[in-house]
Amino acid sequence: MFIVSALLWIYLAILIALIILAIVAQMTIKAIETLNLKNAIQTLWNRKAPLESFIRPNHLYDHLYLKHLKQDPHQESQYIDNKTWSDLDLDELFQQLNFNFSAIGEMRLFATLRGMYAIEDEQLIETFKKHRSFREFVSLKLAQIGKSVYPKYPDEIQTIPRQTLHMLSPIFPFIGLIVIPFSVPLGGFIAIAALIYNVFLSSKLKKSFEDELNSMYYTSNVLKRARAISLHDEAPHLDVNFGHFKTARYLSGIVGSASGADEAAMLSNVIKSMFNLDYVLFHLIQQSFKEHEEEVLACYDYIGMMDNHYSIALWRETLDTQVKPETTDQPTIDFNGIIHPLLPDAVPNDLNIQQHILLTGSNASGKSTFMKAVAINLILAQYTNTALAERFVYKPGHIYTSMANQDDVMSGDSYFMAEIKSVRRLFNLPSDHFNYCFIDEIFKGTNTTERVAASDSVLAYLAAQDNYRILAATHDIELAEWLQQQYANYHFNEDIQDDEIHFDYKIKKGKANTRNAIELLRITDFPERVYSDAKANTKKLEES
Repeated sequence: MFIVSALLWIYLAILIALIILAIVAQMTIKAIETLNLKNAIQTLWNRKAPLESFIRPNHLYDHLYLKHLKQDPHQESQYIDNKTWSDLDLDELFQQLNFNFSAIGEMRLFATLRGMYAIEDEQLIETFKKHRSFREFVSLKLAQIGKSVYPKYPDEIQTIPRQTLHMLSPIFPFIGLIVIPFSVPLGGFIAIAALIYNVFLSSKLKKSFEDELNSMYYTSNVLKRARAISLHDEAPHLDVNFGHFKTARYLSGIVGSASGADEAAMLSNVIKSMFNLDYVLFHLIQQSFKEHEEEVLACYDYIGMMDNHYSIALWRETLDTQVKPETTDQPTIDFNGIIHPLLPDAVPNDLNIQQHILLTGSNASGKSTFMKAVAINLILAQYTNTALAERFVYKPGHIYTSMANQDDVMSGDSYFMAEIKSVRRLFNLPSDHFNYCFIDEIFKGTNTTERVAASDSVLAYLAAQDNYRILAATHDIELAEWLQQQYANYHFNEDIQDDEIHFDYKIKKGKANTRNAIELLRITDFPERVYSDAKANTKKLEES
């Protein structure tokens, strides 16, 4: 009996030692991680670099955007649609702007570029830029939230019914300890059986709510960091009563997360399983989150907002050309030195757009790039208060494009049918706000006669609509003549010297007066007969 009793007390001592070891190890690892984060953060601004330069495979950038659409699908027309997002390569633009530390920062930035939010607190951006201590303090808090989990938002976390027996399971092993003085074998059996029962129970329960559990722990961390940031003298005010969430804030530091790869986290998770702590803590925290859901969501938005303003502040540091745009009530876009943000060594252009624009010019002369530059800068101006130009004045409005059309194998749509659908959606835009439409090479998927006829009809119709501004590009010179009463003609051209073609990528007034297709046949060594026949055919067509 004495030996059994001694063994049980030894096992108990080992268990207590393991618990202490797990706590110490986790605290030590957190301290080391914090120190490493501080050291890494100190160099980011001067290096103009993100903390993470890779894309996590578990990323859910579009989660917040899709969540809003699901809650209010009628608002979809207010945002940048999928076609425009694809045409303008906005995934690439998102990555260029993405200096966020947290998953919710990334999700909010994605939603911002879709048109759901605006990053416009210039005072906060200036504070990030000028006050290093504040910048690094906020950066650390945001980095401690991190991107290891792309969480469900608090209003998406399912309410898991509480079962009293499961809530009492952490005390079961201690019943055995109480019994030991009276019966060592029975008490030992109860304690060990209770621990084993809890491990299996915890494993079973976690399978049914692990996503909610991870999101709950993530949310607890968000509350903790939001409070710390909001208490800083230079941080924006956050109207949240954090007294409602004391349990969540304190326990988030003790329990960590629902999963972990390092040894301390694994040991901590084993101990939590032995006492079914994940289930108990989830329900202790869940109630306060549901009772004060609006305040929890405010903390999410606050963290996302802080992360986004830091991100834009650092992104601006990477730019050689930028300006804070000005708005006007006039239906115009007036800019100097505009460039495409995704192109290295982009050529700047000036233009005052006071009416619809029709661009003509040769292939690769710069028409599409120019239109994309204008469209992207309209998006950046409205949602990040930044334009890549020397001067940018514009009337706010919604942006739509019909550019990079292609066959849709999945739906069976041909190139021309894809074009038709892309252009058709421009006829259904809400008329209660200003709409910018960018149309590139309209109807090039059909024959010349029908293309010119249909293009003329469509562009004339759109030009007659209220609250529309159209920028279109075409190879068909006929359209420049037919639509000159409704569209101002501009063009891009090229120069052939010493059998080499040169583009200056500068926009010029008037319709295009040069062609390069047939000269390219000669330059690229097509047979002389092909070249001469092509020139002769061109002359015949022009005379007919």
